[in-house]
Amino acid sequence: MRLLQERVDIGAPLEQVWEVLADFGGVCDWAPYMRASHLIGETTTGVGMRRGMRHAWGFRFEETVTQWHDGKGFSFDVLKAPFPMMNVKETWVVGHEQGETVVETQVRYDMRLGAVGTILDWVLVRFVVRREMRAGLGGLKRYVEERSPDQRQG
Repeated sequence: MRLLQERVDIGAPLEQVWEVLADFGGVCDWAPYMRASHLIGETTTGVGMRRGMRHAWGFRFEETVTQWHDGKGFSFDVLKAPFPMMNVKETWVVGHEQGETVVETQVRYDMRLGAVGTILDWVLVRFVVRREMRAGLGGLKRYVEERSPDQRQG
């Protein structure tokens, strides 16, 4: 299983960052590559919550929450991951570090196609995934900081 990790410092209180992250169905408000997102089903918080999304490249996919730690983070599985990826699992954690609010994300995934999949991963997939991780964290940072009274005053 491959593992990619990224993080960002956000100039806003942890509670404000968590409020945005906890709106699982609202990811398209801040993630640049997501054109639409919505909750699926009756569960609106915690384990079992599901969302459907449409990517900027046109494909659709779903995610379901597998772990939820209120105010701290969550993990989810990507259902119907873009080919040739499979078994995609993502984790988002928010915390404090040296007086800053920090958000960390991890993406774990496997590749189909054996050796060909491994080559595709090395020459393309990991770069695309990392670019989207960074764009998502950057979008979250901008979205939260633009809404944060602390940033408008400073």
